[in-house]
Amino acid sequence: MFRGSISNDQLGCHTRVITPENIAFQYVLAGPFQRLPAFALDLLLRAIVIVILLLGGFFLMAWLNLLPAMGSMFGFVFLVSVFGLSWFYGIFFETYFNGRTPGKKLMRLRVISVDGRPINGLQATLRNVLRSADMNVMLSVQIFSHEAPPYYFIPTMTIGLVSMLLTARMQRVGDLAAGTMVVVEARRLAPASVPIDDVRAYGLAELIPANFQVGSSLAQALGLYMENRKRLKANRREEVAGLLARPLIQRFQLLPDTSHDLLLCALYVRSFLTEKQRQQGVLALRGMHPAISAGPSQPAAYPSTVAT
Repeated sequence: MFRGSISNDQLGCHTRVITPENIAFQYVLAGPFQRLPAFALDLLLRAIVIVILLLGGFFLMAWLNLLPAMGSMFGFVFLVSVFGLSWFYGIFFETYFNGRTPGKKLMRLRVISVDGRPINGLQATLRNVLRSADMNVMLSVQIFSHEAPPYYFIPTMTIGLVSMLLTARMQRVGDLAAGTMVVVEARRLAPASVPIDDVRAYGLAELIPANFQVGSSLAQALGLYMENRKRLKANRREEVAGLLARPLIQRFQLLPDTSHDLLLCALYVRSFLTEKQRQQGVLALRGMHPAISAGPSQPAAYPSTVAT
């Protein structure tokens, strides 16, 4: 859990989250020209769903010859569906898909709390409900045509844009109320040329649950550690690696005396190496310890689960 301080660089395009353990994570802030395409993609997706619902319902009722009798009911259901998509689309996706809507995912953006934690349902609700405030000032269509109805308006998003330009973390009004910010997802790239000098890491990697996914923050911290571990002495490696490894040991149900450094090496193997590279490492491990059998069914047989 991240509860650290926040600091911004001079250009205002990056923000750093510093945890109580003095580990810093740097995020690239998403500006208006990055967020607008994501918003447009989400708007397009919602429009496609609405058109599909409209045409599908219309043709179904026409085929069943129910259109004359239930036309008004269909109109009511359609309006409720449009309302639900308009107001709950962002809330649902940002709550259950780690701060990403389909548009944000395509543009590699994510909503997080200002302290680096994933957002919760309340934060997602606040920032989406207040989106209407960010869309002001509204521009009447009567400016373009005097014959247009007076109750149609075009959102200019002026308030949201001004708010983003004036805040250090490029937050619109909804973000300020919810305590969130939008960041650019870093590509999960492996640290360059990091050799695995202990083949037991390949054996320990087999014990990591197959459904475990390394998030962007953990991947960034793992990459920094692997790039700098050679500079650290063995006892210092265990101390630094323990900040990340201790909760993972409990989560993976490994032996309590599992080497912290070795676990991070194993996590690197699982997350960044190809299947072929992992198989080669397992073969090398078997060559050193012929009694070791393949697969995670015998965790006690792996010497990687013994602290070094």
